[in-house]
Amino acid sequence: MSDDDPATHRPDTHRLPPKARTALKWTGITVLGLFVVVLLVLAFADWNRLKGPIERMASAASGRVVKIEGDLDVHIWSFTPRVRVGGLVVGNPPWEQAKQPMVQIEQIDLQVKLLPLFIGDVILPRVELVKPNVYLHRDVQGRANWTFESTRPSNAPAGKPAKLPVVRDFLIQDGELTVRDEILKLKVDGSVQAHESIGQNETFAFRIRGKGTINQQPFNMNVGGGPLINLDPDDPYPFKVQVAAGDIRVQSDGKVKKPFDLGQVELNVHAKGGDLADLYYLTQLALPNTPPFDFSAHVERDGQITTVNKLTGKVGRSDIGGELRLDSSKKRPSLTGKLESRQLRLMDLAASLGAEPAKAGSLEGHSEAPKPSTEGAKEAAPAKASARLFPTARLQVNRVRAMDADVRFQAGSIDAGTVPLKKVAFHIKLDDGVLELAPFELEMPQGLVRGTARVDARGKIPESKVDVRIQNVQLDQLKGKKPDAKPPLGGIVQARAVIEGKGDSVHDVMAGADGRVSLVLPHGEVNAALAELTGINVARGIGLLLKGSDDKTEIRCGVAQFNVKDGVMRADNVVFDTKDVRIAGRGEIRLGPEELDLSIKGEPKKLRLARLRTPVEINGHLRDPSIGVNAGKVAKQGAVAAALGAVVAPIAAVIAFVDPGLAKDENCAALLETAETGS
Repeated sequence: MSDDDPATHRPDTHRLPPKARTALKWTGITVLGLFVVVLLVLAFADWNRLKGPIERMASAASGRVVKIEGDLDVHIWSFTPRVRVGGLVVGNPPWEQAKQPMVQIEQIDLQVKLLPLFIGDVILPRVELVKPNVYLHRDVQGRANWTFESTRPSNAPAGKPAKLPVVRDFLIQDGELTVRDEILKLKVDGSVQAHESIGQNETFAFRIRGKGTINQQPFNMNVGGGPLINLDPDDPYPFKVQVAAGDIRVQSDGKVKKPFDLGQVELNVHAKGGDLADLYYLTQLALPNTPPFDFSAHVERDGQITTVNKLTGKVGRSDIGGELRLDSSKKRPSLTGKLESRQLRLMDLAASLGAEPAKAGSLEGHSEAPKPSTEGAKEAAPAKASARLFPTARLQVNRVRAMDADVRFQAGSIDAGTVPLKKVAFHIKLDDGVLELAPFELEMPQGLVRGTARVDARGKIPESKVDVRIQNVQLDQLKGKKPDAKPPLGGIVQARAVIEGKGDSVHDVMAGADGRVSLVLPHGEVNAALAELTGINVARGIGLLLKGSDDKTEIRCGVAQFNVKDGVMRADNVVFDTKDVRIAGRGEIRLGPEELDLSIKGEPKKLRLARLRTPVEINGHLRDPSIGVNAGKVAKQGAVAAALGAVVAPIAAVIAFVDPGLAKDENCAALLETAETGS
């Protein structure tokens, strides 16, 4: 062995001088003696005299007043020291006004293994709690009495899941639980019991029962598991959960993979109810409004990441499947994933897009009354609220701000009534209070509707913008479901709508909206009666309608331009050029009250023996318009007739807004040339 080998330099006390060896010997004896003295003092000390210092240290560490109102008894002369605490009281943080303490326990008995403490492991062979009373409260500001920080959604790091010490034998006698959550509108009073074995007339040895209300709807919860005795940190602990909240029912079989690390949990969940949005009160996730749902999923939590897979079920009459991932590492969690539907009924998306969902028995059944419409918006109640085209359901702004999301959805087979669709897809993004559909697509056998929508909910009043394009949609597709049904219109239509507005409902946004709506029909055809009725040969026109004639009139080019200001759509440029008639329109659509006031006038291109000089009027509600001829309003004819000459000039701008390439279309180019020559 070389001189450089460390083994050759081991200390050898025999080589030390005699005085040094004597000093080292007495140092060892002194340390051992002090250790023995400390053990003896701890073994025979009156621990009640130490309650004051212990209370002060615990209060300083927790930020809450901690008191030991009973005896403190410690038996330390063992490899498993035993501690008994009588009358432990833990107060609330300073902001909490409740007189009830956060924790009050009549007696605590616990044992701890001494040797594992030296390597940082806490193993408790036995813990027994007698009459624990726990009060948990979170206020509307997100302050919770059980934590040291606000739980309001933000980009700040979130606390990690609780990891409790290993308990071999855990007993709870006559426990009481009180929960008051003002964000989730939850009020629950419950009981907690844990026995060594399953008692008579009991299903579980460990049991939590809670009863109360959630958003003023009935709430019941049952959690059950096996005896909390002889637990092994390497053996999963199984449990069951049953929750009834309003019309929602949730059942789950789960397990804690490593007792009791609550960041390692698996669940098989079955949930059903009237509206997915109501699950916010149980999950604090901003889910869309839907028709009744019924689904199953496997949920697995690994630290601050929760995955939802094997998702199968139905929303309304549509099937749903896919995978989701929830990242809770920040106080504003982030949801990502992909969802799909093999058979989607388009009506099942109506509530998600703002339609009022059915609320009988749901958690939203006693929600706040609708707020007044956006200030400054033009408003008038329609004849029937149920006839509204634009939904009045309110956007839950607080929920939109509470999480982020990046979720894609796609459906292959679509049931859309009389509208033929073969694909629906959209990409939902939610980032710090800004909600986007970017993009959304509705694919037809011939044609596509696509666009983007953005709702900025960061301010006091949400601001919305929608940009929708209709591309190459063949009108022949829109003919109804009857086998012998024939389309009223033909041709390929191009259109674009850009709308901006403020409000927390679709109706409020439209009631004060600004923007443009434009449509171009480069070439098509229309039932001849529709063209005749606009100004020529009324007898023949009405006759064609009554007889259901299949005669068609060619549309050489059609253009419609509506400018939207303060919720009013004004028909600035409306002209359709047919073989026999050039049709122009004037008027407005008031989006707040959803009322029509339009006039359509046709100018014949050749002499007719019978001619109606009064425009056709379209009035009434958007969902139930009336079309007729009012001879008493002949004065309108002059305004409409004047439009025939003036309306065509800005058509080039309209075409460029929809699709610049349409200016080269043969028929629309001819219409533009007519406008320039005035012929």
